[in-house]
Amino acid sequence: MRRSPVFKLLIVVFGLALVGAGCSPSSQPDTSGSNQTGGVGGYGEPPNTDLSSDDLVLTSGHMETLGSCDDLLARIKQQALERVGPYGFGGLHQYLGRAVLADAGSFAQRDETSEATAADNSAAVMGEPVASRGVSETNNQEVGVDEADMVKTDGKNLVAVFGNRMQVIDVSAGHPTLVKTIELPSEVWGGELFLSGNTALVMTSGWTDQPFSSSAADITWFPGSPIGRLIEIDLGSGTVGRILEFEGGYLSAREIDGTIRVVLSASTDRFAFVYPSNDNATEHATKANRQLIEDSSIDQWIPTYRIIEDGTTIDDGPIVDCRRVHLPSEFAGFGSLVLLTAAIDGGLQVHDSLSVLTNSQTMYASPTRVAVATNQWEEPEISAQDDSTTSSEPGSYATAIHTFDITNPDLATYVASGEVRGHLLNQYSMSEHNGYLRVATTDGAQWNQSQPSESFVTVFTESGNALKQVGQVGDLGRGERITAVRFLGEKGYVVTFRQIDPLYTVDLSDPTNPTVKGELKIPGFSSYLHPIGQNHVLGVGTDGDENGNVGGAVVSLFDVSDPAQPNMTAKLPLTANPRTTDDPGFRTGDSYSPVSNDARAFLYWQDSAVVPIDWWGYDPSRGTEGRGSDVVVVDVDTAGNLTERGRVSHPVTTVCVNERDQPVPIESGANTIEPSDPDGTSPAEPSLSWDEERHCWDDVASIRRSVIVDDRLYTLSEYGVKVSDWSTLSPIDWIEFSQA
Repeated sequence: MRRSPVFKLLIVVFGLALVGAGCSPSSQPDTSGSNQTGGVGGYGEPPNTDLSSDDLVLTSGHMETLGSCDDLLARIKQQALERVGPYGFGGLHQYLGRAVLADAGSFAQRDETSEATAADNSAAVMGEPVASRGVSETNNQEVGVDEADMVKTDGKNLVAVFGNRMQVIDVSAGHPTLVKTIELPSEVWGGELFLSGNTALVMTSGWTDQPFSSSAADITWFPGSPIGRLIEIDLGSGTVGRILEFEGGYLSAREIDGTIRVVLSASTDRFAFVYPSNDNATEHATKANRQLIEDSSIDQWIPTYRIIEDGTTIDDGPIVDCRRVHLPSEFAGFGSLVLLTAAIDGGLQVHDSLSVLTNSQTMYASPTRVAVATNQWEEPEISAQDDSTTSSEPGSYATAIHTFDITNPDLATYVASGEVRGHLLNQYSMSEHNGYLRVATTDGAQWNQSQPSESFVTVFTESGNALKQVGQVGDLGRGERITAVRFLGEKGYVVTFRQIDPLYTVDLSDPTNPTVKGELKIPGFSSYLHPIGQNHVLGVGTDGDENGNVGGAVVSLFDVSDPAQPNMTAKLPLTANPRTTDDPGFRTGDSYSPVSNDARAFLYWQDSAVVPIDWWGYDPSRGTEGRGSDVVVVDVDTAGNLTERGRVSHPVTTVCVNERDQPVPIESGANTIEPSDPDGTSPAEPSLSWDEERHCWDDVASIRRSVIVDDRLYTLSEYGVKVSDWSTLSPIDWIEFSQA
């Protein structure tokens, strides 16, 4: 039986050692436009660099690739020598540890050894997911583009990654069963995955306290660095297969028609920079650090990978061919944005990797484009006294965006780069439609509410290898920040907030003239917007009042049939749900929905929104800080009403300690009260064995995902999965995950 393409990624990546062949000065890219089907060398036609228009907005100018590793190294060295100083590359690297130069004598000793050490589509209206056999999918941003997630199901297996464990639940039969708990490598903590048959591909980021490559072996004090992993898991045997490790971190991944695109964010911090202990050593430190750059080799600049099988490294090398490294003509940092592609058509055909010498922070994908955004590089003002600083005036914040053509399932091709004013909220701030990239940003300091701010929607088209701004509308929420964005075909919805929540409707039918058609001001704000049919948008966010005070989680329904007059037809606060609902003394605290930070926590199924919330309050009858995690099922009707149909609660454990923070014994001899019923309740709190001050609270894990399989609702947290009847929400089973 043919395996899904997504799981050939680890297999094809094992051929990455072939990239070394691309580092020969005589190696030249194939510019014929034909597709290569072996190794990593699929080269398309070079980018068009004929940029004659005066209104092109470039993020670092045009991109270029070089024909050999020697040429690439020479260019990078040139950029590095212009920026290296007594503290390496400035404050960011200063504290990353290195030898300390006490005086000129120390430099002389270092200079003797430096040579040896250095030589080492949103047009479709989204609603109920397209699924077979009543199986829900991940709440994806774009139709036809599947996003990696911490929980996946194919209707047979329900697989979840919490901590360093993968939980595998068989949901194919009438009675769901936890069939396996698979231990991931100890350094792994959380991750995202794709499923295909009995194989799971887990993508995760972690940390290592050892230099990744031998080129960093001379670093005298290594504080650690991020490390990414792609791990292949056999669900049938429960075994961990091969592991691809790489320098940097995993950012995000998408799958389209069996082809997976993975974006990595890598850095190259392999230099044993020194720094002066006093002003007299500044010149010597600079000289020593410059020598490290002069003596560097290409493997100190290109991120590397290694393949691990049964605990042994069986292959390693640079993760991208030198000829596939794209350099901005204006410096954009020493990080690497890496895009990996794997696809299969009747067998292994192609593995492709390419990179841009810059950082990466936010990934978006449509069926035809991948766009990766990052805050624009700001040149530091290097100080000879301590570290580097950057100063940004209001209005100087910018985001760089790079687009890649993914219409060819065998490889990705760099297309264009651009710069947009302000910063993005998240992936929903970008959307590609009919060849235009729409971007929503807020100008002003991202974390400084006192600075002036303004939000924009900007429309770009690709011209050569530059993103050309063709339209923009601003003046959205002056003095406020964007809290939610949704682009749907030729319409856009933007929520900003500081005191009152304005919901803006934006007409994008003319990309050259985006226009705000309407505005609705209501208390509170939405953090996620979900389309309901053609005329409604559902918002999940935070309640508030006219004075700007915010409260708990809330679901709102907006009628946007007339863009000029958007109207809120219903609002449903998702308040605390204390177990002692008949106790009038229970004082509600707040509630919060994980959907506000991760839209994949939201599920829409059969005209119902499934929204997880965490809530807390104080229960005087028990002297306990009440906490809980519920899934609230909200029915949405065609008349524009919202009705809470019911809730599913996860079990709660009450923990008590005395005034010395010691667990308080109870008559049963246990220190905690274990839940006994699958309906989320716990028995009454037993009495204490002695009389003393105590402090009690409820321990409950946040519900992170909800899944539908055959009219059953599965709600998952790191503690377990609750199975409920979808129609009645009555409990069926509670399957606890091992925490050992």
